[in-house]
Amino acid sequence: MSIYTLLLVFYTLFGLIIGSFLNVCIYRIPLRKSVISPGSRCTQCGNPVKPYDNIPIISWLVLRGKCRFCKTPISMQYPLVELLTGLAFFASARVWAFNTPTFVNSLFLAVIIVLIFTDYHHMILPNVLTIPGTVAGLILCPFQALPLYLGILEVNAVSLLGLHDLPFALPLIGSVIGALFGGGFLYVVAFFYRMLRHREGLGMGDVKMMMMIGAFLGFRLVLLTIIAGSLLTLIVAVPMQLVGKADLQTKLAFGVSLGIAAAASLFWGLSVLNWYLPVQ
Repeated sequence: MSIYTLLLVFYTLFGLIIGSFLNVCIYRIPLRKSVISPGSRCTQCGNPVKPYDNIPIISWLVLRGKCRFCKTPISMQYPLVELLTGLAFFASARVWAFNTPTFVNSLFLAVIIVLIFTDYHHMILPNVLTIPGTVAGLILCPFQALPLYLGILEVNAVSLLGLHDLPFALPLIGSVIGALFGGGFLYVVAFFYRMLRHREGLGMGDVKMMMMIGAFLGFRLVLLTIIAGSLLTLIVAVPMQLVGKADLQTKLAFGVSLGIAAAASLFWGLSVLNWYLPVQ
């Protein structure tokens, strides 16, 4: 087994462990509880989870999806989140070969996973995730994959500002433009919707989530995320309306669609767009 393969295995296992922590975040953050203390415990009987019952995926299978003490069913969401996080870490390492974008995008996808499940269950996108996430995207942009910021808009902005000689100017400008466009576009849509319909159409949580996505992915991929996320929401909403499960007044968890679209854009967006300027 090569060193790269060994690293890939360990990094994927590390992702599974992080996924276990993300389950804690998904459950506790909407309740405004600490994600650090106390340790994991059954939400029904309150008994602490034993270390050997906290092994990602395996423990859930061994316990047959039930609490060891009170036999209350444990949601399949727990191993699902762990598996998704492990796959996210695996995919990041495969695509960026343990260079810095591997770790930047592992963090990004971990936050996206928490936002997706939190919005699905509670219809909220907590500020404690989106605002620090935006700051992290802006700070970490020099370590992100450069092609994400090589669009015409970003390159021309750097040229116009005369920042060619400044290190990290392009990713920083690209990250700022992405954040401003991602949040700004949805804010404008929400503003005019409220003016025309006299009710909320989009929450500010969606706006802040798109700011975070733009900070990590840049202008082109945040635009693609908005388009793909909107289409995905329509694909879900129209059948629901046809079968009477929803109407035009029904609120949908837009953050779920945006999160899925953001993850897809990260891995396949540039190939879909096929539109970036090579470094001269």
